[in-house]
Amino acid sequence: MIACPECNSQRIWKNGLRYIQNITVQRFLCRDCGFRFSDPAYNPEISRKNCIYNISQKGSCQISVTQTKAMKNLTAEAKNKALQETKKGTLINFSWHLKKLGRSEDTIKTYTKLLKVLDRKGELNDPESVKSVIATHYTDRNSKRLAVCAYDAYLKFVGGKWKKPYYKKEHKQVFIPTQKELQLAINSGKKSSVVFSMFLNETGARVNEAERLEWTDLDPERGNVTVKASKNGDPRIIAISENLMDLLNSLPKKYKTVFRKTTPTLRASAFRNRMKKLSKIYNNPRFLKIHMHTFRHCKALREYHKTRDILHVMGVLGHRCLATTHRYVRLYNQIYKPQVLDKYVTKIAATKEERCDLINDGWDLVDKDGEDWYFRKPE
Repeated sequence: MIACPECNSQRIWKNGLRYIQNITVQRFLCRDCGFRFSDPAYNPEISRKNCIYNISQKGSCQISVTQTKAMKNLTAEAKNKALQETKKGTLINFSWHLKKLGRSEDTIKTYTKLLKVLDRKGELNDPESVKSVIATHYTDRNSKRLAVCAYDAYLKFVGGKWKKPYYKKEHKQVFIPTQKELQLAINSGKKSSVVFSMFLNETGARVNEAERLEWTDLDPERGNVTVKASKNGDPRIIAISENLMDLLNSLPKKYKTVFRKTTPTLRASAFRNRMKKLSKIYNNPRFLKIHMHTFRHCKALREYHKTRDILHVMGVLGHRCLATTHRYVRLYNQIYKPQVLDKYVTKIAATKEERCDLINDGWDLVDKDGEDWYFRKPE
């Protein structure tokens, strides 16, 4: 049994190898006194005078310095690990605090994700550091506003205070692809991806609403589906085509939900990659502006084009605020109104029943001539 030549302790670590004239010598480290030595008995060809350290060299033994530095590094690493564990526990408690306040699961996930980014890029417990990260890391004002809301809620939870920065809300122009571009985007990917895109396009549901669709929400006999509410919206029942209903029922019924749940960014990332491929194949950069929420925008414009009824569109989209739906009316007038301004279909109604039918179908009254009422409707 090898013992330390300084303190005779047998608590020894192997501490690397030393190479002398093509001869390998095992080196040891004493765990009690920190003395580093090479054992001559390990290789008889090496005498004690060839050992790097002997008893007389203990006072200037470099290993003691190295070991001390290593211990300091380990201590710092342990402190950092403990600090990270503390922050992780705080974020978990913060998430539970939001849940008790009645915040939605999407809000909790978003706030937690934002706080992790702020902590990784700066110091979560330093408001000035967080302000710098928000100002430099995020590019658009809406993301900055959301990060400010998340950190403000976190500070209220931990009892901190800060001078909250103000970022004005930015309204971006919605991109509406052509019907051909939209159809190519729907048909890209494998079967489950195509069915998912078709569902978004026909129902106008949000992505998280589609992901929560359960088999019990399908009504094949009546040809409709029940869309659960999200973002403080309203649930609704939407009619879908027979083809889409058949495709939904053809999917494997392995899970409670119709569409398999994935990580929040996996499905969006896969869709974005498919749009990149379409952009290269057709040499059309417009595909890069199509995302899964685009189907919801297109559904809103189609419904308004058919009915000219903003309340109907509001019900289809599940909005609770009419001002939110009115954005699509302005968008429709900007995109389609110049194209259909002078193209109308005209009808004449002579009886009360005919007039009621035309009004219910979305026809606009233009003029009256005795018993004849003139209605028109854009093509």
